[in-house]
Amino acid sequence: MTEPVPIRVLPDAVINQIAAGEVVERPASVLKELVENSIDAGAQRIEVDVVDGGRRLVRVRDDGLGMDRESALLAIERHATSKLRQLADLDSIATMGFRGEALAAIASVSQFTLATNRAGAVAGTEILIFGGKIQEVRDAGLPTGTDIAVRNLFFNVPARRKFMRSAQTEFTRIRQAFVLEALAHPGLTFVLRADDSEVYRLPATSDLLDRIRDLHGEEVTRHLRALQFSNGVVDIGGYAGLPPFSRLDREWQVIFINGRPCGSPVVNYAIQTAYRNVLPGGRYAPIFMHIQLPPDLVDVNVHPAKKEVRFRRPTEVRDVIIEALRLAISGTDLPPPKQREPSAETPSEAPQPREAVPVLTRTDEPSLPLPAVPTAATQITLDLPAASAASEPEDLPAAGATPWAEYRLLGRVGGMYAVLETNDGLVLMDARSAHERVIYEKLMDAVGRGKVPSQGLLPPTAVAVSPAQTQALRKHLKLLQEMGFGLAEFGNDTFMVESLPVWVADAAPASLLSDLADGLMQGGKSAARDWAQPLIATIAGRQAVELQRELSEPELNALIRDLARTAMPYTSPRGKPTVILMSFRELNRKFGRE
Repeated sequence: MTEPVPIRVLPDAVINQIAAGEVVERPASVLKELVENSIDAGAQRIEVDVVDGGRRLVRVRDDGLGMDRESALLAIERHATSKLRQLADLDSIATMGFRGEALAAIASVSQFTLATNRAGAVAGTEILIFGGKIQEVRDAGLPTGTDIAVRNLFFNVPARRKFMRSAQTEFTRIRQAFVLEALAHPGLTFVLRADDSEVYRLPATSDLLDRIRDLHGEEVTRHLRALQFSNGVVDIGGYAGLPPFSRLDREWQVIFINGRPCGSPVVNYAIQTAYRNVLPGGRYAPIFMHIQLPPDLVDVNVHPAKKEVRFRRPTEVRDVIIEALRLAISGTDLPPPKQREPSAETPSEAPQPREAVPVLTRTDEPSLPLPAVPTAATQITLDLPAASAASEPEDLPAAGATPWAEYRLLGRVGGMYAVLETNDGLVLMDARSAHERVIYEKLMDAVGRGKVPSQGLLPPTAVAVSPAQTQALRKHLKLLQEMGFGLAEFGNDTFMVESLPVWVADAAPASLLSDLADGLMQGGKSAARDWAQPLIATIAGRQAVELQRELSEPELNALIRDLARTAMPYTSPRGKPTVILMSFRELNRKFGRE
């Protein structure tokens, strides 16, 4: 029989190394913890040096408040922090760090040096720690601020050290962590050096767009729209990518919650919902979103590395994000390009002004007609206003929001693609996808105005649902009626279905109502409209002009103008591009003129 193993309290050194396994995954984790400590200390300038991808050295220097000797010695103790005093403080965390375990954990698995000084102090303090054991504490002449060097990470934990990747891979993670912190705090100056070579030097700026431009270039910022929306509690700021500009990964989707780079399933769902009908599956628009809300409405004490948060009112946060993104990507104002002064080292030839492209104005060209909505029983024609050059329609905004508001039609390619010249460059337009977008927005406008054509059921059908489904349907009954559903309560958790929107008139009322009720319970007030959008997109695709014949020039010009008036002219409702834009600058680069 096996002898029982006595229970013992672990030594502090072992406890710290276990904690390090949760807090410190790799050199990038060290950078994140140290930089966030610098931000909490009020730093205005943060410099990061790494060697060998951070495996040999991660060093963070700041010009923050610094520490005296007593505070510096306390800072490397487990659960010693200046950011919490009592349990209730966890409900309203307003700092980057708060647990007081990062420095102790990092020092236990590295060769650790902390040098710090307060303003006006006679001398600073330098502490040398080797594998969690203090080797020396001494006075030192130091500038105000803190300088922490972490050398040979995991040197005393071989099992962890062998799981670190190559220097290149670890540096990629280092750079990602650095970029996140720089985007989260554009008002601070950041510098990153790797193996004595400067990678980034980012001056402080009051505009997040400048920081995005410095990190990702002008091409990215040209496709961003400002996020600016608030419901009085949750404030959304930052920038969102304009379709069809997108990537195959989420690297450019970064979320900051009260200044903290982190995420939440609620936020991911909101982003997915907002872009559902403007991007194809597997594509991700760049998003640099700052979410601000009272600290007591967000729980940051969820993930050991503080990578995820939990909201106390998730439905409210989700709805505000969706509305903010919807307004941004359907807006009209693109950020202006940043004007940079040419440097003495790299003089550049000023571009010559181009002659304006003449505006195409023809008053005798009607818009493409909106086809009838087909159903199994009958053909029902939607009575929606048609666009014309002579008068602007009510359901589409005035032209001018797109790069081809002024254009010259050069011709067609393959009978399907229109070629336009604009003041900025070249535009290729897919007529079928463009027509889908125009029809889709007219149909959605009918939904928004509550003038959706519906088809009566003969005879009306009684549908029984669950008590929870009854509550959801009753709560949103008016919205459903605006969307063309003829519903009335019939008692005992039963609804009488008298009519359905024309685009679902052939569906079985029982399963349709049950699915809709489930969606309303999961998605809140926006769910009904979200549920209708894919159906409307399908209708638009089915009705879009079949390009088996070549459009006449008047028809093509009318379609170009109608697309320019839509809220989202860059993609079809199914996420396919309607246009490909190529600036003169890009053309010059492709032909080696730059």
